[in-house]
Parts: sequence; C-alpha cells; structure tokens
Amino acid sequence: MTLEQMETSAWLNRAFYKDKKVRALRSLLERDRARAQGLTVNHGGVDKGRSDSRGNGVEAAMQICAETSEAYDKALCEYNAMRREVSQVINGMRDDELEAIFIYRYLDGLSMEEIAERMHYDRSTIQRKHKAGLEKVATQCNTMPLHATAQV
Repeated sequence: MTLEQMETSAWLNRAFYKDKKVRALRSLLERDRARAQGLTVNHGGVDKGRSDSRGNGVEAAMQICAETSEAYDKALCEYNAMRREVSQVINGMRDDELEAIFIYRYLDGLSMEEIAERMHYDRSTIQRKHKAGLEKVATQCNTMPLHATAQV
C-alpha cells in the first residue's frame, strides 16, 4: 500500500475510531448515572449529621455524571460530523460495489474477511477492490485536502 493510500485509509477510519470513543463514553455515562441514582436512593437527599469536610457524595456523583455527559455529547457531535464527511467521500465514488466495501470497512468496521463473506467474494478480491477504491478516493479528493482535515 502506498503512503497516499495509507493516509487516505487513515482519514476514512476517523469516524470508525470516534465511534469507539462514543460507545465507551456512553457506557461510562450509563455507569455514572446508575451510581448517582443509587446514591440518591440510598441518601434520600439528607445531609444532616455529616461534617462539612466529607462533602456531599450525591452532589459529587451528579457532577461527575454531568462531566461525562458533556464529554459524550461532544464526542457524538464530532462523530456525526466525521461520519458525514466520510459518507460524502464514499458516496462520491459512484460505484455501488466499492461503496458497499467502503461502508462495511470504514463505517461498520468490518474486517476484509467479514466483508468478503458478506459480499460472497474471496478475501483477495475484496483487498484488490479496496486498493482500487483507495486510488479512486485519492484521485477524487485531489481537490479536497483529506490529510489537512484529518484530526486524529
């Protein structure tokens, strides 16, 4: 694979990796919410008899939950923007078969073996078509600086 093809592949992979981050943050947010709700149920909002030095556990849990929620929302917005960019490039290929390969690879995150199985081709055929698709994307995007917009 040429350097240009590797750079194009890395640019296309941005949405896939951002999706992984979004999923991890969503899992963390669900855990933080469950903990905060558990504290609220156990605590009942009563802080009588607690010293000021211990702080309010419910308030701290809610603050952590809010911070995680903010990080999740930001990552989700970034993912949506990246996915739109990658989808536009893929749709610009104007070749249904290549588009399917690239959707499976860069938006769905499937391996070459999984793509080959779904499309009823040999793995080597998918790799050859993928390489040709990377060339097409690189040529198509000569007017659009893919690598300048990549923020990994």
